[in-house]
Amino acid sequence: MTFNEINDGIWNVYGDHGEGGERNAIYIIMDENIAIIDTGLRGTIQHEVLECIEYANRKPKEVKYILLTREHHDAIGGARQLLDYFPKAELVCHKAAEETLRKPYLYLPEKHFEPNKKGGRFTFQPWERLSGIKPHAVFEDGDKFPLGKTTLYVVAYPGFSQGHAMFFSSKQKAIFTGAELYIYPMRFSNYLIDKTGSAAEREKALEFISRAKIDMICPAYDGAYIGSQAKELIKQALAAHKNFEETILITLTTRGACTFDEIRDEVYLSLGIEWYKPWKDLVDDLTLKAHLKQLEEEDKIFRSSKTRRKEPLWEIHEEHKIDPEKTLYY
Repeated sequence: MTFNEINDGIWNVYGDHGEGGERNAIYIIMDENIAIIDTGLRGTIQHEVLECIEYANRKPKEVKYILLTREHHDAIGGARQLLDYFPKAELVCHKAAEETLRKPYLYLPEKHFEPNKKGGRFTFQPWERLSGIKPHAVFEDGDKFPLGKTTLYVVAYPGFSQGHAMFFSSKQKAIFTGAELYIYPMRFSNYLIDKTGSAAEREKALEFISRAKIDMICPAYDGAYIGSQAKELIKQALAAHKNFEETILITLTTRGACTFDEIRDEVYLSLGIEWYKPWKDLVDDLTLKAHLKQLEEEDKIFRSSKTRRKEPLWEIHEEHKIDPEKTLYY
């Protein structure tokens, strides 16, 4: 059996682990009506969702919503199959994700990733088997989905991606965080911010989770964390996010002007970041670029007028230099 009830009315359906330990997972919230959060990779665990609902003595017609936390292929890939199983359900995504859902084969490589090419083709194409799909409706931050005694509230920060959202369940005080944290188990620094996302917005999302009165955190790529486990998870995720930015500043303080590759090598070595195949071809530089953009906007760093081997250089403003000996890492 590849599903289990992790709390009163919350079920987790999961498939095989990926090379980094991440899970291909879907959450189901059962009340008078049923909501499914995310759809999994195409052609994988969708039938298990149907089996889970039947195992709980519920009927397919009771599924009211299929809600998407993000517009990436591992959240949207099984949408069409789930709609076949649950024809009464409404597929709903963030309004900023609608365009990508309609043309994932086009917008995922163009808007969200920077895939490496070999011979004119991408070395890894997670979107190549995805066909476009039109959502029944879209949501925004603050919208809500009543299921009975349970109401799901939308908490949307464009951190991980422009169309990312989290859902807070009132009854169980649980938050479904999508890909906003812990997407690479045991390595908190291996989070992703794609080309449409924002380092500042991701930090706001993590701060929200840390302040919210919750009993359970449900990341998309792992099992649920309850009580003190949940508090420790968000504490470490916030620390890793801030350490990423701090390590960039320390690198530019100690080494002076650096190229992008020099910053990446130093930061990734210091924080133990290592993307595995095939994701390395897609996401290796994106999070660092998001942080550099944010630090530039905050006027902590700047692009130098100098170059090294024709590569642009980044430098740090004097008032934002950091003494590495006075920095404590978690």
